[in-house]
Amino acid sequence: MVHVLYGMNPGKDIGFYMWIDTGMVALYLAVLIGIGLRGRVKDVKGFTAAGGKYGTLTIFASLSASYIGGGYSSGNAAEAFSEGIGMTIALFGFSLSTILIGKYLVPGVRRFEGEATVGGIIGVCYGRAARVLTGIFSFVCCAGVVGAQMGAIGLVFNVLLGIPPRLGILIGCGIVLLYSTSGGLQSVIMADLVQFAMLAVGMPLLLIMALNRTGGTEAMLQTLPSGYLNPFNGTTPSGFFSMFITMMLGEALAPPYTQRLLIGRNPKGTARATIFSGLFSVPFFIITGMIGMAAYSLHVTGDARAAMPALVMEILPTGIRGLVMASMVSIILSAADGFLNGASVGLVCDTVRVLRPDMSGRAELWWLRAVNLATGMAAVAVAFVLPDIFNILVLAYSFWSPLILVPLAAAMLGVKSNGRAFRYALLTGLFSCLVWNYVLHKPLNIDGAVVGILCNLLVFTACTRSYQKYRVQRVIMCRQK
Repeated sequence: MVHVLYGMNPGKDIGFYMWIDTGMVALYLAVLIGIGLRGRVKDVKGFTAAGGKYGTLTIFASLSASYIGGGYSSGNAAEAFSEGIGMTIALFGFSLSTILIGKYLVPGVRRFEGEATVGGIIGVCYGRAARVLTGIFSFVCCAGVVGAQMGAIGLVFNVLLGIPPRLGILIGCGIVLLYSTSGGLQSVIMADLVQFAMLAVGMPLLLIMALNRTGGTEAMLQTLPSGYLNPFNGTTPSGFFSMFITMMLGEALAPPYTQRLLIGRNPKGTARATIFSGLFSVPFFIITGMIGMAAYSLHVTGDARAAMPALVMEILPTGIRGLVMASMVSIILSAADGFLNGASVGLVCDTVRVLRPDMSGRAELWWLRAVNLATGMAAVAVAFVLPDIFNILVLAYSFWSPLILVPLAAAMLGVKSNGRAFRYALLTGLFSCLVWNYVLHKPLNIDGAVVGILCNLLVFTACTRSYQKYRVQRVIMCRQK
């Protein structure tokens, strides 16, 4: 169909034009590799970008590129292709939380100047043991997200370039490992700037040309099943509400995002960058959701997971197709590299270094690179075994928001508490989440992460009030003496 559409001759001509598009993708990947090799760091401070003091525009672009991964782009398109607008609207929960974080929590980072990790914040407020636990769970969460992105890159390479999915996973992971292991977070941020520009141009361009093919938005909507405009299609009101809350809180203050909040030049600029990033996500989610529905309307594939890449191959001409292909690759790599760095930095800086305080800077940098490589290889294994991107993401976030989010947000708000409150809340959140999901099998179609966050909040609040009451009593007793 492609050679008929663009006036090409079968065989030699179509191969030539496809090589042009493939060459554009290869050139883009070469740029990323060059960024990593040129930005090779020589110490831990460079690897974590501690004290980087990045400006508002850089934080905005890097933060946006980090959260827009396979799940929020091709995954959203796949859900819109198969069920309609429900997931797109649920994703607005993430937009809302990002805006609220920028407005109310980011100003609190000034109390943690010099820290570069989530565990650093937690350690200041709740002690050494809390920092060690945070490092472990940061690693688990981030490694799971990287696995999801690797699964997405395998699918994209397969549909766009005809590369077998597992080989595509190996290629994508190899490139990310090369520049993230060499240059650390500094190279990741530089790559994010390129990736943000690519996705900000590529996705709107794909939607514009898709709607042009369908005859416009109204004509496209008329071809969809009636239930596709119902957010409860394929689920229940409680299930939709659960997904909205999961999207709102599941990824909030995840390690790569919090890292970027800590390296801003000043809290005001970082707060603005965060708010702008949340606002940017709203039209982006709408665009990727509409791309999925346009793919359904044009019948480009029968596989929902391939909706976005199949649409790229079906409707775009040579050159533009190469640009959008590179944009799709950039979307996935931009999320993978940030979470890969978050996994290694969390485990090494917040767990290994705390348990081995006498470790030299050279040894710590070696550990960071070794964990970075090991995490990437583990992510490949996860992507080979578990093909469902959204399920991997939901599972990964089960080890973040029900455990760490509430104490972390409280720390940024300046709430005084202690390590006991942190530990009890973490264990309660983890236990309740796992029991709800895997023993009770999600009653009312509500995800366990929502239940875990609520239980964590209740226990943390109770323990914190007890601690604060105890502190008041101690002050009174000291004054009486």
